[in-house]
Amino acid sequence: MQDRPPDILLAEPDIELATLMRRCLREAMACTVTSAADAAAVLREELTARHDVLMISMDLPDAAWPDLVRELRLTNRAPLILLATDPSVDDLLQAMRMGAMEILLKPFDTAQMCVLVQRTSERALARQRARTRRRRLRRLTSKIIRERRDLRQRIDLICQDFVHAYRRLAQRVSEADLLPHE
Repeated sequence: MQDRPPDILLAEPDIELATLMRRCLREAMACTVTSAADAAAVLREELTARHDVLMISMDLPDAAWPDLVRELRLTNRAPLILLATDPSVDDLLQAMRMGAMEILLKPFDTAQMCVLVQRTSERALARQRARTRRRRLRRLTSKIIRERRDLRQRIDLICQDFVHAYRRLAQRVSEADLLPHE
C-alpha cells in the first residue's frame, strides 16, 4: 500500500462552497479532489475512478442522500464524510448506521474540515493496512499448516518404511538362522 495523498470525491451542490473546499483540501493535503453538484454526476465520477474518501452533501438536489450512499457502497467502501446544514437526529442515526465516519456541519471552518479529512483518510489507511496484514498472516498460517501436514505425512511414510525394513531384516536373520542358540 503506497502513501499518497487521497483521491477525494466531493458532492456539494453549492458551487462556491465546493470550489472553496476543493482549494483548501488541495493546499492542505496536496490531494486530488473531484467535485460533483448532483447525485448523477457523483455516480458518473465514481464509475470512472475509485476514490479514497467520499464527501457527500445531505442536500443534493436530484437524490436523497441515503439512496446515493447505498448506491456508492455497492462498489466503494471508502470512508464517508457527510456534509449537513441542519440534520435531524434521525438523519444522524441513519448516517451512522450507513457507515459515515464523520458528519461535518455547515457552516464549518475550512481548517477544521482539512484536519477532519486528513484524520479520516489516515484512519482508513490504517484499517486497510491492518486488513492487508491480517490477510497476509492468514495466508502464511494456512501455508505453514499445509506444510506441517505434508511433513507429518512424509515422516509417517519414512517410519513405515523403517518398520517394514526392520521386519524384513528380522525375517532374513531368522531364516538364515544367524541368531545364537543357547
